[in-house]
Amino acid sequence: MTNPSEPRSPDSLRYFAVTVLCIAVLLGSYFVHLNTQVDRQREEAAEHLALCKQVERVASAASSNRIELSQTCKQLRGQSMKSLIQRSIDNPSL
Repeated sequence: MTNPSEPRSPDSLRYFAVTVLCIAVLLGSYFVHLNTQVDRQREEAAEHLALCKQVERVASAASSNRIELSQTCKQLRGQSMKSLIQRSIDNPSL
């Protein structure tokens, strides 16, 4: 006879399967959250780059501001390109 305090094999297997399933769901939701956060940052960077280009065009008459804006826009373009390259590496189907 089996001792009632000892867990039966099918029950322990069931608990193990439920635990693995819960961990998979938690990890999945965590990765979805990270992906959403990165997408939001990419959208913000694209908006900043577009705004920078627009301000650069408007402020082209002032040469000292243009140099500063030009450098800022170059930095934003570089970050945007790095982001696009990394995204294409992470997801080659894009």
